[in-house]
Amino acid sequence: MIPRTHRLQARALPAYAAVFKALSDETRLRIFLLLGEQELCVCQIQVALAISQTRVSRHLTVLRHAGLVAARREGLWMYYSRAEPESPVIRKFTKNLTTQLESDPDLMASVVSDPRFATLSPEEIGRMAREGR
Repeated sequence: MIPRTHRLQARALPAYAAVFKALSDETRLRIFLLLGEQELCVCQIQVALAISQTRVSRHLTVLRHAGLVAARREGLWMYYSRAEPESPVIRKFTKNLTTQLESDPDLMASVVSDPRFATLSPEEIGRMAREGR
C-alpha cells in the first residue's frame, strides 16, 4: 500500500506540472517577471512586450490557471498581478526563481520590448491604439 503522504503528494503533481508548463514559455515567463514590478492591465502588458492583446490574454489565462497570476476588474480594465501560490512548494519555487532571474540586470532589461508602458495609463494606451500609434 502507498503511504498517505505519497498519495497526497501525487495529487499535487498536476498543480506542479501546470506551474512548470506555464513558466516554460518565454512570453509567459516575461509576463510573470513583468508583474513582479507592478499590477498591470492587458493593454500595458501588450505595449511592454509588443505583442497582440489576444496573445497577452491567452498567456494570462494559462498563468491564472496555474495559480501564478491574480486578476481584478476596475471599470473597463482587468488588472493582473502575481498571485501568492497556495502550495508552499510552488511558493518557494517561484520565490527562488524570481530572486535568481531578477538579480540579472541584463535579463531583466530584455523582458520589456517597449519601456513606454510604465509611463502610459490604460486610457492613453487605448487612445494610441485607436489612433493607430
